[in-house]
Amino acid sequence: MQAGTVLLHKSFMFADGATKDKYLVVLGKAQGTVLAAKTTSKGHRYRNDFGCQSANQYPAFFLPAKSCCLPLNTWICLGDFYELKEDALIGGITSGNVFRVGLLGDTFTRDVQFCAKGCDDISSHQESIIDSSLAPAQN
Repeated sequence: MQAGTVLLHKSFMFADGATKDKYLVVLGKAQGTVLAAKTTSKGHRYRNDFGCQSANQYPAFFLPAKSCCLPLNTWICLGDFYELKEDALIGGITSGNVFRVGLLGDTFTRDVQFCAKGCDDISSHQESIIDSSLAPAQN
């Protein structure tokens, strides 16, 4: 599973135990662990400025509607990072609980990765996962 993959998880479990359909963006993968960030289309906490908003109270990366495979204005939430087991995600794809929606593309993926690395809530371990999976730079 490559960085920039957009997944729809049909029963994503939040920290409080609640589950909901949730779009996730893969930020990187290392040693069987997939680092992902959830998304939202509810922008009341965020600015409508394209790109990185890592210095905000609620850090995010804003992708306008139809700028990628996501049909709505979407904020990739960079205040929480999720370390998921790759084999569990693949099992979810096989069982129909997780769907591959598309790819952000190398340029957007790399921009999101560097934005995530600039957020206060990312651990050094999570940064190393991103570093090992950086999307190629475009010339």
